[in-house]
Amino acid sequence: MLQVRHAMKGHPFTIPHDASVTDTARTMITAGIETIVVTKKNDILGSVTTNDILRYTYTSGFNPAKTSIETITNEDIMLARPRTSLEDIRNIMTESDINTLPVVDKELVGYITLRDLIRVQPEKLEAAKIST
Repeated sequence: MLQVRHAMKGHPFTIPHDASVTDTARTMITAGIETIVVTKKNDILGSVTTNDILRYTYTSGFNPAKTSIETITNEDIMLARPRTSLEDIRNIMTESDINTLPVVDKELVGYITLRDLIRVQPEKLEAAKIST
């Protein structure tokens, strides 16, 4: 059975809670990521997606250069464990409409995306194409 540890990426990207929204967006663009984990004193505070940043950036009176990322951080974050089955993670991600999950094993060790699930299970992707 394939597990999260077989598909996850190591070296997760994090940003401190007091970084500006502008700096966070710049970091995400440079790294080519859509979700970043926000930390506070080395603990996971939550996460922010590119959609979160776009939604707040166009809010009247919102100044991304002067607003800390903590202001728009989603603190209701779901986490994955390295030994969780990919099938369970796929179900969690699709039912919760989540594209990226941080992976924690006592500490943050990586992240897994829907694309990672597809990459390691091409035969299941092919089977899905045939059945539709």
